[in-house]
Amino acid sequence: MATYVGIAAGHVDPAVAVVHDGSVLAYVEEERLLRYKHAPHRYPVRALRWALRETGVEVSDIDAIAVAWDTDAFADGRIAAFYERLAADYRLDEATRRWQSQKLGSFTTAALQAHHARSWRRLFGEVSVPAVRGVPHHYVHAVQAGLQSGFDECVVLTADGSGDTECTVLWELRDGRLKPLRSITMPHSIGWFYAAITEYLGFHAYGEEYKVMGLAAYGEADAELAEKVARVLQPHPDGISYLLDPRFIHHGRHSHSGRFTDDMTELLGQPPRATGAEITGWHRAVARAAQQAVEDAMCRLVRWAVESTGLRHVAIGGGVANNVKMNAAIGDRSGAVATFAHPMCGDAGAAAGAALALSLEDGYPPEPLAHVALGPGLDEAQVEAELRRIGVAYERVDDPAAHTARELARGAIVGWVDGRMEAGARALGQRSILADPRDESMRDRVNEAVKMREPWRPFCPSIPAEVLGEYVTGNGDQRFMTVAGRATERLRRQAPAVVHVDGTVRAQAVDRSVLPAYHALLTGFGQLTGVPVLLNTSFNLAGEPIVCTVSDALRSFWSSALDMVVFGHFVVRKPLWVPETRSAG
Repeated sequence: MATYVGIAAGHVDPAVAVVHDGSVLAYVEEERLLRYKHAPHRYPVRALRWALRETGVEVSDIDAIAVAWDTDAFADGRIAAFYERLAADYRLDEATRRWQSQKLGSFTTAALQAHHARSWRRLFGEVSVPAVRGVPHHYVHAVQAGLQSGFDECVVLTADGSGDTECTVLWELRDGRLKPLRSITMPHSIGWFYAAITEYLGFHAYGEEYKVMGLAAYGEADAELAEKVARVLQPHPDGISYLLDPRFIHHGRHSHSGRFTDDMTELLGQPPRATGAEITGWHRAVARAAQQAVEDAMCRLVRWAVESTGLRHVAIGGGVANNVKMNAAIGDRSGAVATFAHPMCGDAGAAAGAALALSLEDGYPPEPLAHVALGPGLDEAQVEAELRRIGVAYERVDDPAAHTARELARGAIVGWVDGRMEAGARALGQRSILADPRDESMRDRVNEAVKMREPWRPFCPSIPAEVLGEYVTGNGDQRFMTVAGRATERLRRQAPAVVHVDGTVRAQAVDRSVLPAYHALLTGFGQLTGVPVLLNTSFNLAGEPIVCTVSDALRSFWSSALDMVVFGHFVVRKPLWVPETRSAG
């Protein structure tokens, strides 16, 4: 028996997890507690303090601090030798050399031990800091995605910006063991490619790639542009893999961004979009070409792995797995019969993954993922005490699901706070903004008055799991909004506000046994309207983390056009909320 604390403490999205014998007891990202989006360059002190307090774990109880880096390889010269080979093969720019030097100096076991020890002693005083144990980066993603997928056997794809030396790895999972099948190393990174396109289009890399994915659906096919993009992200001559030409990404002159060179600007033929500038058909076409190139590259790889192994279930991890359209394409075009993408796929989630990997070494494999309600929770006494402390007017309702369903059917936009907050990027009914999806205008109302974000970004539907097939098709696991599906005619007709322009939908299948209160709300709304579907988006305003506490929720509530917020049995509403006149049928 062992208890591990997993810590992600990179340049963005620091997080902490506590894992005991293969079970994640607690997990939270620092941004949710600090209230600073992505919490860049911060040590997760608030997350660490909360996670230990939540689980009752003392520092002396912790067997090791788990980190998702191959610390031995950084220490013994293997990664330094890899960097030397890169320098011999490519014309490295000075920024890349500085990045390599920083990693070599920071990611050894000794360096990380000293780094964590300083932070722990500032937080806890003169304590004996647990030993740091590193786990290879892509293996961490593979353990998390493969062993928590619920598949007995499967192909696992892990893809991100970069791990230790790898950017993409294919694995075979059999009998609880992972075997690497094919590894693609730096500089051939799908994550770097998509980050470059993200910044070329005027968004922020490592945080707004989802905007490119949403924009791609509006782009027109452009054969000339697709050919140019294919010079950056190239099919490999073997017909299976891909190559990224680093001349367009890191190895060259950077007049506009550290993510792409002037060669890419010259290749594409137009200057990069300035942040906030008008989005034209050209920008939409670039997004489409880039998204298509990524889907093609990943589908070729996974198709080869499926055919080579005979395994027809696919699990997907690593930060690139946040691309729900890519995940759907893999399900459609690789020969897979079922796909699962882990909702904690990025490096923040690797805090849990690294600790799970150490538990696996002890003979405790990770449990299949049933939910991600792993963060701070709120009980009724805490909620009421906080509402009284703040001095806000509230009412207590006996049946919050029925009460909220009626208000939603009358046109209210509702903040919904229930239990422990979700891990990962998606709101799944613990910290959600909800609305009636039957009228397309509701999408615009939520966008303009609540989320304050670009009008072309889609919203997601939550649907009871038992009727999901009536509304969404596809072979992806739909529980966590990580794999896009295709809207049925019924969903298009009954809930147009949650269907993207290309007919896709990122749905959440809600299981009664996992989320009983949220399932009851969906069921109640369905009984009133005939449509058991709700528009669901994360409970946060633009540029802010998802809300965590009562105070967070109320700040967003009073700063937006939300009509009411529901904390379990407690309801806070705006005094001027007047329902729209609408039939419930």
